[in-house]
Amino acid sequence: MDSKIKFKVESLKVIGACLVALFFVGCMQNDWVDWKMQNELWLAHNKTLEGVEVTSTGLQYKIIADPTQQDARPNETSTIICDYKLYLITNYKDDQPTGKPLEQANNASLTLSSVISGFAEGCHKIHNNGDIKLYIPAYLAYDASKYKSNEYYAAEGYGTEGNTSYIPPYSTLIYEIHICGVSD
Repeated sequence: MDSKIKFKVESLKVIGACLVALFFVGCMQNDWVDWKMQNELWLAHNKTLEGVEVTSTGLQYKIIADPTQQDARPNETSTIICDYKLYLITNYKDDQPTGKPLEQANNASLTLSSVISGFAEGCHKIHNNGDIKLYIPAYLAYDASKYKSNEYYAAEGYGTEGNTSYIPPYSTLIYEIHICGVSD
């Protein structure tokens, strides 16, 4: 075979392999973009539901009960004892869970300075023995700089290491929390 033809055939193989690789990477990114958009649309609808409040950061929350308002609220350095359940939008519809929680804990001891920012911000809204639902946009759960720069692979942060469950990039996290105790 002529060396020019051999070179052209090898070039076509390399170009073909690159196109296949780009196609698969594009599909993965498009899946994440679709999931990101689904979560954003879900949040846009959720904030219209009765009782849902939105903070300046974009955190959505609904206070279910706050019986001990005379107590101090948890601050940035507080440790709370709480029961919580975690859902994704696929297991939640119109303010009600439709499936099993992705994660659940009873009597979890959490220092608010070491949890994701949306969780901490929401816990500052209620007092001891309070119940709250948090609807945390992805940028309050992930490394915000990676989220904003659209580094799809790097945005996976929450739930990919050290947890038993996988949480896809750009997921809205829905927490139902009962604070059982607060200490500073």
